[in-house]
Amino acid sequence: MINKLAILKSLNLGQRVAEDELSDLTRYFVETSQWNEMLEGRKDVVYGPKGTGKSALYGLLSAQANALEKDGLVLASAENVRGATVFKGLVASPPPSENSFIFLWKLYCLVLAGKALRDRGAKSQSALALISALQNAKLLVPDATIASAFRSVQAYFKGLINRDISAVEYGLSIDPVSGLPVATRRTEFRALTEQQSLDDVPVDTLLETADKAFQLAGMRFWILFDRLDVAFVDSPELERNALRALFRTYNDLRALDCIVLKIFVRDDIWTRISSGGFAEASHITRTTSIVWSDQGLLNLIVLRLLNSKELTQWLGVTPQTVKADFEEQAKLLKAILPDKVDTGKNPDTFEWMVTRVKDGLGVSAPRELIHLFEWIKDLQIKRLERGEPEPPDQQLFDRAVFKEALKEVSKVRYTQTMVAEYPDLKTYMDRLEGQKAEQSLESLQALWQTDREAALELAERLASVGFFEKRDRKGTTSYWIPFIYRGALKLVQGRA
Repeated sequence: MINKLAILKSLNLGQRVAEDELSDLTRYFVETSQWNEMLEGRKDVVYGPKGTGKSALYGLLSAQANALEKDGLVLASAENVRGATVFKGLVASPPPSENSFIFLWKLYCLVLAGKALRDRGAKSQSALALISALQNAKLLVPDATIASAFRSVQAYFKGLINRDISAVEYGLSIDPVSGLPVATRRTEFRALTEQQSLDDVPVDTLLETADKAFQLAGMRFWILFDRLDVAFVDSPELERNALRALFRTYNDLRALDCIVLKIFVRDDIWTRISSGGFAEASHITRTTSIVWSDQGLLNLIVLRLLNSKELTQWLGVTPQTVKADFEEQAKLLKAILPDKVDTGKNPDTFEWMVTRVKDGLGVSAPRELIHLFEWIKDLQIKRLERGEPEPPDQQLFDRAVFKEALKEVSKVRYTQTMVAEYPDLKTYMDRLEGQKAEQSLESLQALWQTDREAALELAERLASVGFFEKRDRKGTTSYWIPFIYRGALKLVQGRA
């Protein structure tokens, strides 16, 4: 007979970061209308808060690349799925203007397109001419990774902009007779403005040639951009310039039939880069936003639990039956969880979990819920391994492990997300340690030792990133710290 310890050890809810569980995502995933709209080409830009599943969608697309290619859809990642960012060289040497950034993105897309055509043995005149021109210009080298491809693009770009100082050996152009791409050797240079240098390479025409080559080969080509929050995390100004230029590049490439950019971006980053006027934003319409309801989160957790044969055998359920019936999913979760974590007029256990991982913007991210579930499981395993009694009936978890697990999740969320992304706010958040969970502007002013105007500016910024939940009661504003940050800062329930 299977005991509860063995069942708990068989559970694998997954990793809090999608990049660390790419091989398992296909087992968890259910095709949604959102997913189908993206596959059908009706959605190109995916927005969502951190931890809500953008990288999971990106990873699933990448995981299905071979199957999709059989249907004529070729995928190329513009960024490494994990590890060092491809674009790290831009931090030290960024393009001098947004216009030159657009040129850089287009040239990178052109090289990725040429690489895809070469790797698939495209034989049309357009494809062969483009590949040859890119190779002669040293933009396309054998066995290039995306990191080395971007370095080649950046080196070519620098030489082009500064060619009165350091010559570019080959230029890219269009043969006026054949209309095909060629690489021409440069022998003498003159000082040019930045715009004259960029205009010397007809990158838009070259992209049209690449688009025609894909069309002749019966292929569509998608370039996937993700991890944009990682790429420019240390430079807000560079992030703004780079991503505004990327979205303008997306708009320009919409004129093509076969080459499409697919961009996965955090909604707070989109808000930052589009603030202060961004006319092109109104033209970006093929978008979708990831929003999780409580029912969606329950479904996500149950689908992962159903991967345990030990659990399904012990409960006597059939995975396919449970997957097809939401009431059965809720019933399964209710069976293995205690009724409540806190007694009295408090929410049931799963609702308690969802509210405890919610940030000040009202977002309960799957990442934090999965992390909480994993900690609850690990703590329960330790209890049983110590010889403590099993929970009653079909219940797998004792109430005592939930609050302890939340403290650990809070520490990770605070240090690895909030402090890591907003280090300039750390001093002000740390000063709240041991304080009441709800603060007035006056109490914050005293804690931070600032004037009222500075305290208000800081409080509003902390609210905008989800550390505070802004509350208004009878004309009085207060700043409430969500449960997800309370354990890390040892906060006390109540109002200051």
